Amino acid sequence: MMLWKNKNTVTGLSTGIHKHDKFNTWFLVTDASTYVVGATAEGYLVNLHWGARLEQLDNLNATLNTDFSSQDPAITMAKEELPIFGGLRYRENALKIELPDGTRELNLLYAGDANVTGNHLDLHLRDGNHTDLLVTLHYEVDAENDIIRRSYTVRNGLKKSINISKALTAAWHPPTTLGRDDKREIVTLSGEWNAETNVETTVLRPGVRHVVESTRGFTAHASFPYFALRSVADEISNGEQDVYFGTLAWSGGWEISAQMNPEGEVRIAGGIQHLDFGWTLEHGESFTTPVFAAGYTNEGMSGARKRLPRHTRKYQKKNVKTQQKDYNPVLYNSWEAVAFNVTAEKQLELVEKAAPLGVELFVIDDGWFGARDNDSAGLGDWYVNKDKFPNGVKPIADRAHALGMKFGIWFEPEGVNPNSDLYRAHPEWAFHYPGIPRYEARNELSLNLGIPEVRDYLYKRLHTIIKENDVDYIKWDMNRPFAEVSMLHDNGRNPREAYVHIVNGYYDLVDRLKKDFPDLWIESCSSGGGRMDMGIVERVDQVWTSDNTRPDGRLFIQYGASLFLPPRVMYGWVTESGNDDNVKIPLSFRFHTSFMGGLGIGSNLNDFKGTDMEETKNWIKLYKELRPVIQDGDLDWLVPPSRLSDLTAVTQATAQDRSEAVVLAFRHRSPFNRPIPKVRLRNLEAKQMYQVRIWLEDATKTEDTYEMSGALLMAQGISLPGLNSGMFRSALVHVKKA
Repeated sequence: MMLWKNKNTVTGLSTGIHKHDKFNTWFLVTDASTYVVGATAEGYLVNLHWGARLEQLDNLNATLNTDFSSQDPAITMAKEELPIFGGLRYRENALKIELPDGTRELNLLYAGDANVTGNHLDLHLRDGNHTDLLVTLHYEVDAENDIIRRSYTVRNGLKKSINISKALTAAWHPPTTLGRDDKREIVTLSGEWNAETNVETTVLRPGVRHVVESTRGFTAHASFPYFALRSVADEISNGEQDVYFGTLAWSGGWEISAQMNPEGEVRIAGGIQHLDFGWTLEHGESFTTPVFAAGYTNEGMSGARKRLPRHTRKYQKKNVKTQQKDYNPVLYNSWEAVAFNVTAEKQLELVEKAAPLGVELFVIDDGWFGARDNDSAGLGDWYVNKDKFPNGVKPIADRAHALGMKFGIWFEPEGVNPNSDLYRAHPEWAFHYPGIPRYEARNELSLNLGIPEVRDYLYKRLHTIIKENDVDYIKWDMNRPFAEVSMLHDNGRNPREAYVHIVNGYYDLVDRLKKDFPDLWIESCSSGGGRMDMGIVERVDQVWTSDNTRPDGRLFIQYGASLFLPPRVMYGWVTESGNDDNVKIPLSFRFHTSFMGGLGIGSNLNDFKGTDMEETKNWIKLYKELRPVIQDGDLDWLVPPSRLSDLTAVTQATAQDRSEAVVLAFRHRSPFNRPIPKVRLRNLEAKQMYQVRIWLEDATKTEDTYEMSGALLMAQGISLPGLNSGMFRSALVHVKKA
């Protein structure tokens, strides 16, 4: 229950928002943490505490320190909640505005107004010299996951327009470590197409600004809007137990920076990418930044990995109807079977083969529309190709439904081929500059979703296809970065606003389709995992984690993606990828890798032999039995994947009530034929007895079954001798209260 307290003698603060009765100080209390913000006598809003939970309304009064020297002004060193460009501030700033008189700085001060509604806090700031310029900081408390969600709104009350040139969402100030010389490292995610979300660690150094970002107009593959800050263990400190972590809810260009001063104080700032960003506010207009969510845990990276996916899942479940009752389905995608050579006859054959396996969703991928025989034509012409589908795609949908499966189809709404009817009719709908050659990628240009007519066309075509063909699911793809971003259709607006309109137009289309088709499932894809940020996950059902379906590569990708994605959202497919003339990866290894979240089948079923079909059917059946734990449990890594030695990795998905767990263990090779050490489990009930079942390569046969106490499972662990020899060995373990 959220409370507004007026007494500072409260014993045992409840979770929620509390105000000190003497000071302009607010305590945002979660189950295991407290975030405190206060206004100084001058009006500066600063962070006073972020970390372990406080149990009292301590007398934390915000003050501004004296200048350390003339070269180190106090306001530069202050932990401002929204550091602005202006005055004697020389650290990372979050907001920069040009005023009507040409002034390019602000002096935002607490205006004396605060509003608390439930778990929301709004604090109002006004420019000290232009009081009609109002900035409202928004805070939302997710108590159960120890996370604070932040954003702010700029309102222009001035008579003339103002120009925003930078609008990062927030600055976060984790406290210094106990020892001044303690090392702190930031955990981030790097990558590229086919190699997303590789975990990187960088030791922060004074005077060095560490930046991760996307300048491509969307979330992208090269990096990801995520951070975690932890201490590096040494012979004295406990190392990484205290971890601060966060992510942006934004599907456009973004940036997150971290900078440490010589005293070990760190500022982490992030939000919309400021390169080529701009927004003009006329009198009475407002602009709101996307959410930047961040949290604290004293349980190390495992605690961070548990809290952020839970938080994302909480808001996804709140917003998306299809996520409120069902588990995510086992899907079959026909791309690898037919590629662009897709026809009604071939799809019906695959439908008949997929259904007996236990597949719950059948998906037609690229190639069903327009003159789409390859990727150089037809994109944008969202009409069924009558040569490939003389009677449309509805007969395939009808047959899938008759066999108990849902039916899905692929779209790439934001792209257009120059060789398409749409482009020939409306070349002005694609981003471009007059007189400059248009830059193609994958033979595509990008449509400007800031143009209302573009969104209307796309919405009508998608709506028609979905309705006329009883489509249950769409895979929404996007296969190129943005370029030539402009607003030629609206010369009265700031052209740098286009980057935000790209994202808002995308959100608008997704939201409209979800509203009109509440039971429609949507998967976010962008050449794999290029768009799987919290902003879109809170609107759709699942994401395509990577085009790379090699199971050994997927271990690294899923290790990083599981830092922020709920398991059910993170889809993995079983395909033929990874096989070559010398090595065949067992089907069991490929299934086990895909058992970490949503399960898909992408193999060419036409090449499957009878034994392959039977084995696939058995693994799908077992997956469905374990799906409640796999999809809704907390995914942790007992052994992270390593690029060295035998590539051993072990995961554990644990039910939130600790009643059962699913363990997946992998060993790429065993060059010395040495036994794998026992695997010690986590997060079980020590006093409880558990039944342990172990499968290796046969889903119908357990290699071992026994009972063991939770205490012994966590202290001593389980033996997996089946992984001691050979290549691509894996095991599936189910642990359940006896």
